[in-house]
Amino acid sequence: MQKKLSSICSASVLTILILFVFTAFCSAGENTGVIHPLAYGVKSIEKIHVEQGKESVSKSYCRCRYPVFSAGGSAAAVNAALHGWIADSTAIAPGKEYTGDRSIESLAANFLQDYEKYRKDFPVNWPYEFELDGSVLFNRRGLLSVGLSSYSFTGGAHGNSHTEYFVFDVRTGRRLGLADIFIAGFEEKLNKLIDRRFRQMKGLSSEERLDGEKGTLFENSIHFNRNFAFTDKGVRFFYNQYEIAAYAYGPTEIELTYPELQEILKQQFREL
Repeated sequence: MQKKLSSICSASVLTILILFVFTAFCSAGENTGVIHPLAYGVKSIEKIHVEQGKESVSKSYCRCRYPVFSAGGSAAAVNAALHGWIADSTAIAPGKEYTGDRSIESLAANFLQDYEKYRKDFPVNWPYEFELDGSVLFNRRGLLSVGLSSYSFTGGAHGNSHTEYFVFDVRTGRRLGLADIFIAGFEEKLNKLIDRRFRQMKGLSSEERLDGEKGTLFENSIHFNRNFAFTDKGVRFFYNQYEIAAYAYGPTEIELTYPELQEILKQQFREL
């Protein structure tokens, strides 16, 4: 009987010890500040309107493909920010009179309904087109970068495209700006790094003008903008068409590596 009680006591002590170690391990994990990447899936929406003409068939369409985050306390805030930008895209909800459902499905349908109304009032022989594609550029160490790129054509000489980058703090869901990631007084140093990288890309010397035939810019200078994202290599800045150069030259991407940015990055971003 005594041996049996002794065995039971030993087992109880062992169980308590295991539970203690497990609890301590979990607490240690929480205290390390490790933040897991946000889980997500990709949502796709497509609306098509087929118009049968006398000589041909045209298809107007609205296609959207973007990430939707589903895990973590900040997922709702991130989704709301991305959804808001998509919904505010003028191609999906043209004009300022739209007051209906702002779900992406309804807005996509509204885009095609607007086309049908326009065709009745002003017969045209071109289709409306809208495409939006979203991608996750960075998702670790408490940071999330998402890119949303759209293209729309509703008539005219050519379509319009736009890319918007978003950087979020995964802990809070707040969208970060340059002042959140760079130290105070970063501006001059960052502009010099961007100028140097652009010249490398174009094969320009430090004396050649940026608004010349090789530089192609509107002005003889290039500065940072607010459209940035974290990537595996560094921080990328995106300049949309017409922003710094003519439409024919397309958008411009400038990526600076983490080692290049060490002097002006805040401490918590120096080892990404």
